[in-house]
Amino acid sequence: MHFPDEKIIYAIPIYSMPKKEFKRRWDKWKNEWYERSQQMGHSEEETEEVVNNIMNMRYPQNVWEYNQIVGFVEIAISRRDVSLNVQKTLDTRIRAVGKVKHYIQDMMTNDMHFPIGNMTNAEIVVEIDEYLDSIEQGFKKPFCLYRDTYNNVKNYIDFNGIHNKVNSIKY
Repeated sequence: MHFPDEKIIYAIPIYSMPKKEFKRRWDKWKNEWYERSQQMGHSEEETEEVVNNIMNMRYPQNVWEYNQIVGFVEIAISRRDVSLNVQKTLDTRIRAVGKVKHYIQDMMTNDMHFPIGNMTNAEIVVEIDEYLDSIEQGFKKPFCLYRDTYNNVKNYIDFNGIHNKVNSIKY
């Protein structure tokens, strides 16, 4: 839930499963198609063509990185606080092979915020990381928080500058 004075500065995706698990499931599905095609008496070349056609039709196209996004964690700054808002699906069974969309909803994580006060940017990053760790620990497997891009930029974000800018806006 967002308040009028909050500015979302970053959204971290929640993936349906880690990269290794996603690849394992797709490889299993692909191998099953190889076996079916060979059982039907197709030659090796025909089997390869059949499996490639099926993969072209079924493998997720234009997936971000490697997976389904089933939620996200927003990092926002308000006049006093940094808050983390979790939005994710309540679905617990996510298929790697499938095209089902999963409804994402606000998890009402109102207690996930901390006052900025006189914290340095480095202290803010440490505090955010602790909250992200606790959020990720609360996920049911195989959900995972994809923090790579955030980790690449977090030390370059001027949290205090954004906080000062939010404080200067008249609502």
